Amino acid sequence: MSPSMSQVRLQAEHDGHRYELTLTVDDDRLHIEMRGNDADGQLLVDWQTAQPVPAADVPVLAQLLTGGMAALSGNRPAPTLQERRRTHSNSHRPWTAEDDQRLKDLAAAPGATIRDLAQAFGRSRSAIRSRLERLGVELSA
Repeated sequence: MSPSMSQVRLQAEHDGHRYELTLTVDDDRLHIEMRGNDADGQLLVDWQTAQPVPAADVPVLAQLLTGGMAALSGNRPAPTLQERRRTHSNSHRPWTAEDDQRLKDLAAAPGATIRDLAQAFGRSRSAIRSRLERLGVELSA
């Protein structure tokens, strides 16, 4: 291996199948190899890039692979902050001392629900539950 070349080997096992991914970087080019065998040694995967890939393109390739797998399995990538804020306007915004006091006051009101509090604060129900727990507050019965 030349001084400008480096190599990484990663191994994983899943359901009795053993996989090995080898990444070899030479200057700014990446060569990718993948091999996989089942528990009986039967070859499952024997794949490699036909040409080395520019190292700068690897994040894009990883994103494509992840997106493709999500599409095939019916999963959606996690929503962006902008998408979350369309549903919950204050999603991931810091809580202020005023917010905390208002949450305590509203949670103490008879009949208060997580759903109502989430709507009042523009946050998800899980965000409200987490904040109430952090503040040591329980909804009144």
